[in-house]
Amino acid sequence: MTIGKPFTILALSLLSAGVMAEESTSKPGPDEWRFNLGAGVGVAPEYRGADTYKAIPIPVVEARLGRLFINPITGIGWNVVRTEQLTISPVISYERGRDDVGDISELDKVDDGAMAGVLLSWTPGPWQFNTELATPVAGDLEGIRLRSYLRFRGRLSPQWSYGFEPGATWANEKWNDVLFGVSDAEATRSGLAAYDPDGAFLRASVNGRLTYHVTPEWNVSSIARYSRLFGDAADSPIVSDVGDANQWFGSLIVTYSF
Repeated sequence: MTIGKPFTILALSLLSAGVMAEESTSKPGPDEWRFNLGAGVGVAPEYRGADTYKAIPIPVVEARLGRLFINPITGIGWNVVRTEQLTISPVISYERGRDDVGDISELDKVDDGAMAGVLLSWTPGPWQFNTELATPVAGDLEGIRLRSYLRFRGRLSPQWSYGFEPGATWANEKWNDVLFGVSDAEATRSGLAAYDPDGAFLRASVNGRLTYHVTPEWNVSSIARYSRLFGDAADSPIVSDVGDANQWFGSLIVTYSF
């Protein structure tokens, strides 16, 4: 296993931060900052569709001030609409590209970039539904991406809480082509078959979290995620020949909220 680069680390780590920020029971005032900071370690695929994994250090950084929020999973955003159950926010977020390593080292690198989009969050009781529509504004990614998930949160005891989160990501053909297409030149260099995906990108996933509340501020969380690629992404030689449509992620993280 290898240590991933900082941007990949941050993108994967704040998958966990977005889940764990829900743990805090304190309610900040409208002009008070709220932070969730921590660190841990995880194991993740080397790239989308890889069958090889790498160990990654996980920094956790999240902040809120009134309608402003900073969370690199959902991005930097502002709650234009904010009610007790519904928020709608323009967001700018980071999206990782693809580091060409191992069996795909001869393919062109896909640079990381920024995404601009709109995030809708609806929270009826212990359930939360999030959906985001976004498009790249920097980097090598192209197209339109829609990602949604449904989260349920509960308590097993005063010290133990849990979360369960099925989700799905859809993106159009341009997105799929950048990440899973293989040009004739790349095929010659790599030995993989040339491939031009005709359909959209589709991934389904499920996350699970178990948290031990050491104190009201200190938490220790274990998070696992399974995801599956479908359609033309799964049929790409990047996945079907030298990778795996089944993807796993796991982490153990300690956080402090204040």
